[in-house]
This record gives sequence, C-alpha cells and structure tokens, in this order.
Amino acid sequence: MADDIIQSVYYNQMPDTVRRKIAVLLHRVWPEEDGLPEDTIPTAHDEALNARSFYAYADGKLVSYTGVVSKAIEHEGERFRLSGLSCVATDPDYRGLGYGLKTVTAATRWMEQSGVDLGIFTCHPALADFYHRAGSWPAVPDVSLIGSRDEGALTSDSLQVAVLMRLFSAKAIAHKKVLRNTTIHLDLPVGQFL
Repeated sequence: MADDIIQSVYYNQMPDTVRRKIAVLLHRVWPEEDGLPEDTIPTAHDEALNARSFYAYADGKLVSYTGVVSKAIEHEGERFRLSGLSCVATDPDYRGLGYGLKTVTAATRWMEQSGVDLGIFTCHPALADFYHRAGSWPAVPDVSLIGSRDEGALTSDSLQVAVLMRLFSAKAIAHKKVLRNTTIHLDLPVGQFL
C-alpha cells in the first residue's frame, strides 16, 4: 500500500477490503441518495467485463481509481476486441495532484499492451482535455455509442457525453473507415454504458 505507486489487479480477483475502499471512493465522488450500505460492497464493474483496476494511495488511503473493462463487439461484419475506461474517480481532497492522471496513464498503457483492437469510452465534454493529456485520447465527434440494441438503451447522444477512441491493433487501423462516421453498438445489458 505504498503511497504514490499505481497498483493494478483484476477487479474480480481483488480482496474485498480493496473493493470496499473503491466503493467508498466512488460514493464520495458520486454520492447516492441511499448512502453506502455498511454490510455489503457495491460492485463497481459487471463481472463479465473482467475489469482491470488501477489505483493509488496517499496518506494511507485509496484516493484515485481507474477501471478498464473489456469485451468483444460485432461492427460492420467484423469482430473487434475493445476496452474502455470506467469509474475514473479521484477523491476531491486529492484532485489536482496528479493521481487521476497517473491512474489513467497506467490504464491506457495497459490497454496499449493488452492486445485489444481499440479503446473507447465516454466522458463529460469538459474532461476530454484531461483524457487527451493522460493517454492521448482524442475526442471523436463523428462516432456515437449505443449501449445495446434494446429499446431505451443509453446512448452517447442522449447522455450528451464526448466519445473518445484510440485504434490500437493493425486490424482496427485497417478498418478505420468503418470505425469512424458511425454508431457503434456496445451490446451491453440495458442500463450499462462506457
């Protein structure tokens, strides 16, 4: 638990004590009306998305977290493996000190080396510059995301979020034309999104 060192482990394999600390951080950043239950640990990521977690400690407590979720999708007749940043959060008392930048940079580096075809996720438009600094993530305004093919699925347009995308593999780069000026279906359960 060394301060200022980015730690990484698969979320599904991490100890409950660390999951609880992540839940506390996420609740601090995005409070829920019902509060944080004392006797359970809310799950940050769908188990099927095999999230990789990147986190940093300062002053003995977990202060910054970035998850990377991964899945395969079908798009324009091609199968692509993608990863996306998820649950990026830094304790408000530790913002502006570089912890978020470090966890996002480490997560991005991991994606680059993981063998996925592309990285894609959404963020509030005001945060796009942060992600560009942290991992060279460009905003792609000509790409829309839709969570699923079900009625009522979440979309990047309805959520008014920026889509950020990087092409990592030779396959994705070769198919750049079908990955731009398009809508990409993430095939997630209703209510989930990147």
